[in-house]
Amino acid sequence: MYRIYQNIIPHSPIGDEMSELADYERDIASHFGWTLLSPKERGNGLTCKAPDGAMIALRFDWASMDTGNHYLEVECRENRESPWKASGFGIARKKADYWVVVNEHDVYVADVKNIVKMLKKKRGDLDDHVSRRNLDDYEKRMYARGHLVPLEFLEPCCHVICASPVKSPEI
Repeated sequence: MYRIYQNIIPHSPIGDEMSELADYERDIASHFGWTLLSPKERGNGLTCKAPDGAMIALRFDWASMDTGNHYLEVECRENRESPWKASGFGIARKKADYWVVVNEHDVYVADVKNIVKMLKKKRGDLDDHVSRRNLDDYEKRMYARGHLVPLEFLEPCCHVICASPVKSPEI
């Protein structure tokens, strides 16, 4: 099924991936009755706003279906020499009320404060992970680090876990 959307609001400027991601964001926001934030409102890692005013950081983690882990990015840097700076959850945790993880099977609506408590409690049980992406393109090169959080650790942080209304992209 092909859908046409007007006024696509990108989450990140990554070429064609941008519009595909915007489609997924729009589908999830519509499903839950949330409002997508405009590009100007998307600072601090936020994506949506709930009818009650709660701020939502929405992340798609298709790989979590296979690995059983959610990659919770907390910092990034442009190259090996540049300093680490907060990104992903490291930014959103200050302004978001909910961290929402979507894969093809489930949607996890987790309370940010509960995730912070879980990270402190389970810190020794979590694998840290450094990822590198876009290594061939100097302008887009990025290094990130975060935690591999088992979905079973994420579940107790959630107010809602429900079936996902979206399917993962064909790879």
